[in-house]
Formats: sequence, structure tokens, C-alpha cells
Amino acid sequence: MGEKETMGKGEDRISDLPDPILQLILTLMPLKSAIRTDVLSKRWRNLWQYSLSWATGLEFGEDFASSQSAKEFVRTVNRYLQLNQSKKLIRFQVFFCPFDLFANDIETWINYAASKRVEHLDIDLSQGFKSPDDCEFYDGRSPFELPASMLDCCSLIDLSLSRCDFGIPLNLSNFGGLQSLSLSYSNINEQMLQNFLANCPLLENLCLIKCEQLEVISILLPGLKLKKLTIGFCHSADLLEIDAPKLQSLHYFGKLCSENSFLNISSLEEVSIYPVNPMFRNLQMDYSAILSDLSHVQILNLSSTILVDMSLAGDFGDGQQLQLLNLQELQLLFDSLTHEDLGSFYLFLNTCASPLLEKLFIHLPAYIEDPNERRHEFVAMLNPQDVKITLSNLKVIKLTNFIGTTIEMKLVSFLLDKATVLESLTLVLPQTSNINKGNGKERLVLSILRGRVLLLARKSAVARIIVHEFGEDEGINPTYKDIHKYYKSDLPNIPCMLAGS
Repeated sequence: MGEKETMGKGEDRISDLPDPILQLILTLMPLKSAIRTDVLSKRWRNLWQYSLSWATGLEFGEDFASSQSAKEFVRTVNRYLQLNQSKKLIRFQVFFCPFDLFANDIETWINYAASKRVEHLDIDLSQGFKSPDDCEFYDGRSPFELPASMLDCCSLIDLSLSRCDFGIPLNLSNFGGLQSLSLSYSNINEQMLQNFLANCPLLENLCLIKCEQLEVISILLPGLKLKKLTIGFCHSADLLEIDAPKLQSLHYFGKLCSENSFLNISSLEEVSIYPVNPMFRNLQMDYSAILSDLSHVQILNLSSTILVDMSLAGDFGDGQQLQLLNLQELQLLFDSLTHEDLGSFYLFLNTCASPLLEKLFIHLPAYIEDPNERRHEFVAMLNPQDVKITLSNLKVIKLTNFIGTTIEMKLVSFLLDKATVLESLTLVLPQTSNINKGNGKERLVLSILRGRVLLLARKSAVARIIVHEFGEDEGINPTYKDIHKYYKSDLPNIPCMLAGS
């Protein structure tokens, strides 16, 4: 009885444990969580420093950086590195704004990580951009040039660099163990890229974002183990060549190259292609040829811009058919939702042979403009009743950003009519919807919307229609559910640090 009464008072028995046991507990926690225990009580104060002393992962990421001025950030990082006594670092991450005042500190941090034989190194100095379009810092300073010590680090497995430039000559002879390389806002050029490919035989993941000095992206070296390739916003590149028999995933967005050559890509399973921003559109792009080269993929992510451009190019003419015989999952991001967009979508389905298509995900635009707007004089149109195919294997459909406009209801009605074995149709409201605010009027609107949707005719006798508010849905999602974040913006909107103390 006495024991129960004591327990009922909420006695803190963990804090009564001896220091060595508490320190052991802290070493099993992420460093960020261990530091937070400092505010629990006087008993826990400074115990986290033991965890820091032997931590093999030091992550000074976005959350850590956003709450401090630049000088505070530098002082804190320097202090933590002095406290750390581990002989080996598994992971070292810094998210920072490279004021010239702190260039020596940044170099010291990289030297420190290299001396500890770091395996996963992430140096992101992109905080404080004016805009993702001009790559300018608020204060106009240049990218940080990497110290030679980083190139001497032979323990690297994963290297991620943003707003960091390589010096010349570029000696990568110590990078034989590198498996993952991510470069953004880098001065890498074609010669440097070939240097990486030649000296990193184990490389499986390559990501190139906003690398403006790349005019040719050539992935052709024999024996490549590359499995995942991401290319985005490399606006100077006019030629993309890929011969990578082990490649499984390709993400390709931004300004697409005018010439694309896909040779041996027999293992490719998943592809994302998004030409972002109308100013980057190339109406001469042969999307039909590109999709034909990718006809064996199982997962395909496209923007509606591609479908409209294919319609403009006459790729959906009579007698033409696109073979996507292995396609199981299709994700479409609609830039806009007009009758032109729907007509192009209908043409794509009518022309595309995809008998195994099982999942369809559609990300609707946040703002529905005039559906009758004609943006292209010669875009081909097709009415839903003229679509002859049935989606005979489609079991899952999910639309996000759904608000129940007339044109959205037409799209839903079309899909319910064509999906003969459909099991579920999920409609997710946008995050900014007034319905999500929860007052009585909006709840009534949601109830009416659900009622309208449930009254829609459907060909499948077992189809369930579900309407979710934003944040409620934890059901089936696309394999790459966050791909639209790449598509909409290549840089988070994060304020620049203040240089002052």
C-alpha cells in the first residue's frame, strides 16, 4: 500500500540513479535530445556534457542554427568540439551562413571532422539566400572554398556539400570508399564530375542541384554501381547522357536538357520528370521519345506540363501509343487545372498502354484558376466520354489539395467511371482550407462536400470514397510523397543569421 502511495505521488526515481547510469542513458540518446535534459532539474544539469564527450555524431543542423546569431553559433560549435573526446566521428553536420568573418572557423570544423575520420559529412552553407533564382546571399558573399584536408579524408562514405566550391587541382584519390555524393550550388564542372566518377568506384547515389557550371552531364563510365541519380536546376546543361545498368531511380527536374540520351538503364524502376517554371519549358522537347526510353519503369512521377506539351506536339495522335507495360504507380503534379489540362490527361491515358497500373496519385494545384482559360491555341482536346480505355487494374486513387470545385468533381467522376476494380478513392483537403479551422460553418461545408462526393456514380462495386482533412490521412501514399517539394522550390525559405553577437 505504501509503495502504491509513493508511486502515485509521481516520484522521480530515474533522477535518483547514480551519475554513471544517467550518463550511460544519455549516451544512448541523440545529442540534441541529451542536451535538452539540462533543463529538467538541477540533478540533470551538465550531465549531457558526458554524452557530448563521447558522441560519434555531431549535428548542428537547421533547428540548432535558427535560434542563434552567427557569433553565438560559432562559439557554441567551437565549445562542443572542445568537449568532444571521441576518437572517431560517424556523422558531422553543419548548417550555417558563411560570413567571411567565420571562414577560418568553418575550415577548422572540417579539419576537425577529417581528423576524426568522419564517415558522413554534411556541410550546408546555403542559409541566407536572397532567392533560389539568383543564388545570391543577403550580404553578397561568395561560396566557401573547401580546405585540402577534406580531400585527404579517406574515411568518407557519404558527402553532402551546399554552397561549397572545390579548389583546383581536384585530387580525389582518397575518395575510393565514397558511396553517396550530394552537391548543390557548387562549382563542379564536367571535368570534375568525371573525376568523381572515375575515383569513386563504389558510388551509388549522386545528387546534383543548381550546379551552374555543368554544361554536359555525362554518366557513361563502365562499371558504375550508381543506383540513384538526382539532377535539378542545372540550367547551363544542354546534354544529359546516362549509361548506368545498375541505376534504379532517376529524379530529373528544373530546366531539362535539350538533348537526352538514355542508353543502358535496364534496372531503372522509378523516374520523376518535372520541368519547373514556364520560362524553362522547351516546346521542342521530345517527351514521347524520353518516355519510350523509360517504358520499362514501374513508378513514374510527372508534371501536367509534360502532358500539355505532348498534346501540343501531337504526340497523342491517332494510331500512336505509348507502351508503359510495367507501370504500377503514377503520380501527377498538376501545375494548373483547366479543361486543357484535363483534356491532355485524358489523351495521355487514352494513348498510354499501362495494363498493370494499380496506384494513381494526383497533386492538385493550391489555387484553381479559370478552368475555361485557353493558354495554348493548338492544344489537342479530348472529352472524357471519348476515352475508350478502362483502368482495369487500378485499385488506389488519391487526390491531394481537393476542395470540390466543378472541374475537380469532373476529374473524380471520370476516374470513378474508368476504374472498374477500384478499392479506394481518397480526397485530401489542402492545409490552408478554411474547413480545417474547425468552426461550425466550415464543418457543415465539409459534411456537404462529403455528401456530394459519395453521391458520385462508380463502376467498381467495392470502391470506398474517403474525404480527409489535411493531417488526418495516414493511409496509402506515393512512394515519393515529398517529390512536390523539389518541384515547387529548390531552396527552403530560411532567414539569414545575424552577424552580430
